[in-house]
Amino acid sequence: MKTYFKKIITIAICLITILSLMASNTVISEAKSKSSKKSSKNIVVVLDPGHDTTHMGCHYENFEEGIANLYIAYYCKQELEKYSGVTVYMTRYGFDCPYGANPETTSDCLTSRVEYAKSVKADVLISLHNDYDPDLDKSQNGAKVIIPNPNYRPDLCIKGHDLGQSILTQLTTTGLAVNDWKLCPNGTGLVTRDSEGGKYPDGSAKDYYALINKSKVSGFATIIVEHAFCTNDSDRINHLSTPEQYQQLGIADATGIANYYGLKLK
Repeated sequence: MKTYFKKIITIAICLITILSLMASNTVISEAKSKSSKKSSKNIVVVLDPGHDTTHMGCHYENFEEGIANLYIAYYCKQELEKYSGVTVYMTRYGFDCPYGANPETTSDCLTSRVEYAKSVKADVLISLHNDYDPDLDKSQNGAKVIIPNPNYRPDLCIKGHDLGQSILTQLTTTGLAVNDWKLCPNGTGLVTRDSEGGKYPDGSAKDYYALINKSKVSGFATIIVEHAFCTNDSDRINHLSTPEQYQQLGIADATGIANYYGLKLK
C-alpha cells in the first residue's frame, strides 16, 4: 500500500512539474511574440521641435531654445533613420511657425502640431525642449520627461513612462543629471502635471500641457523631453553651446526611442 501511494505521489509531482514547465514556456512564448510584434510593425514617430520664431521659447545668455530644439530634432531624425521599421516626421523644418498661427497665442499652433501628427498616423509625438528656471535657481539642472497622466487613457501613461525612461537613460550617458523638478519632486525625472480645471470626457483631470491632452483625446501619446536647463551654467556650457552637443542629445533621444521600440540598425 505504501509503495502504491508513493507511486501516486511521484506521478502527481511529475504532472505538476510538466504543467509548470508548459505554463512557463507559454508565458515566454507570449512575451517573445509581443516583443516581435513591437518591432515588426512600422513605427511612425513625429518629432516636434518645440517653439519657433513666432512663439519664442526660453532664452538666456546666448542660448535660444527654439533654435536649439530644431538642431536636436534634426540630429535625432538623422540618427533614427539609420534604423529599419520606422518613419520619422517633424512638425517644423525651419525657424518660423509653419501653421500661420497667431503670434499672440500658442493654442492654435499646438493644436496644428497635434493635427499634423494625427494626419500622418503617428504612433507617438515627441516634443523636444530645453528648460528655464524662472527664479534662476541654479540647483535646477538636468533632464526630465513630462509624460501623460494616468487619467482617461492609462495605457498612454504607461507607454509614455516606458518610452520616457528609455530616452532619459540615454540622456544620462551624455553626463546630464536627472532633474528633480520643483513642481513634481519625485526624483525619477518622469513627471506628470494635471490641469487645474480642464476635464477629459470621463470627468477626470486633463493633462496640463496642450500637446499631451490633445493627442491623448486623438488616441496617441505625446511626451515632452526637457533636455537641460539653460539657466544652469554647467548644463548650458557643457550641453547647450555647440552643434556637436546638440548632436549628442539628438543621438541619445534617437537611441532611447529605438531601444524602446526594439528597432534594429539597417
